[in-house]
Amino acid sequence: MTYEFLIYDRPEDGIARITLNRPQSLNAMHLPLLYEIYEAAKEAEEDPTVVALIYRGAGRAFSVGRDFKYSGELQTGDPEGWAAWRKRYKDFGRQTWMFPKATIAQVHGYALGGGHNLAVSCDITVCATDTKFGYPEARYGLLTGGTHMWNWLMGPKKTKEFLFTGSTFDAAEALTFGLINRVVAPEHLQESVTEIARNIVAIERKNPGYIRANKYLINQRHVEFMTMSSMNPEGSEERAYQAEYTAQLIKSQAEFYTRVATEGMREALDDLHSGFTSRT
Repeated sequence: MTYEFLIYDRPEDGIARITLNRPQSLNAMHLPLLYEIYEAAKEAEEDPTVVALIYRGAGRAFSVGRDFKYSGELQTGDPEGWAAWRKRYKDFGRQTWMFPKATIAQVHGYALGGGHNLAVSCDITVCATDTKFGYPEARYGLLTGGTHMWNWLMGPKKTKEFLFTGSTFDAAEALTFGLINRVVAPEHLQESVTEIARNIVAIERKNPGYIRANKYLINQRHVEFMTMSSMNPEGSEERAYQAEYTAQLIKSQAEFYTRVATEGMREALDDLHSGFTSRT
C-alpha cells in the first residue's frame, strides 16, 4: 500500500517500521494520518515475517498529538463538527497495547497528547534525552482521567499532578515514573532501538510464538486501575458527574475549535494559555 502521511518500511529481517511523516507540523495527527497508521499496523500484523514493529517520527518530534487546526476545520466544515475526530479515532492505548506483535516507540522531541499516548502504549519505549511528554490539552479542559494509560503505568498520584496542571515532563522524569524503558543520547537512539528489535526477532525465531504468548500473559494481569460499581454510592455519584462533565466537555471543545477556525490557532491557544505559570 502507498502512504501519504507516513513511511512504512522493513529495515531488517523481522522488523517493520512506521515513520510518522508530517514533519512540517511536528507530526500532528489528523484523520488521514490516523487512518494510515491503522492500515500500516494492520499490514505489519498480517505479515507473518514481522516480529517487531517500530514507531518513530520524522523531523524534530515524535508527534505533538492532535492537529488542532484540522479539528477547527472539522468544526466548521464537517456535519459532525470536531466530534467527527472522536467518533473515528481508535484509541492508541488499547490498539497498540494489545497488538499481537512486539511494539517499540523510538521517541525524540515532543510526544504530546495522542503522540504521547502512542509512545507510552508501545511495549518498549526508548527516548532521546530531549524528549518532552504530557497532555497540554488538560489546560483547556479537553481531557478526562479515563483517556490515557497513566493510571496503569505511573499510578494515581503522578496522574493527578499532570492531569490537573497540564504540565509537561522530560524523559528522565518519565523513566522514574515507569512510563518508558530507556533514555539515550539522541545520536544513539536509532542504534538502541534497532538493538532491542534485533534481540526480540532473535528470540522469536528460536521460539516461534514466544512474543505473542508472553505479551498476552503479561497484559491479562493488568485490569483497570479502578472500577466503578453500582453497589458503591460514591461510584454512582461519580458516573452521574462524569456524564454531566462529558456534556460540558463536548460544548467547550466545539467552542474552542470554532475559535481556532475563525480566529486562528495561535490566537485561540494564546488566550487559553493565559493565566498559567510554568512548573517549578
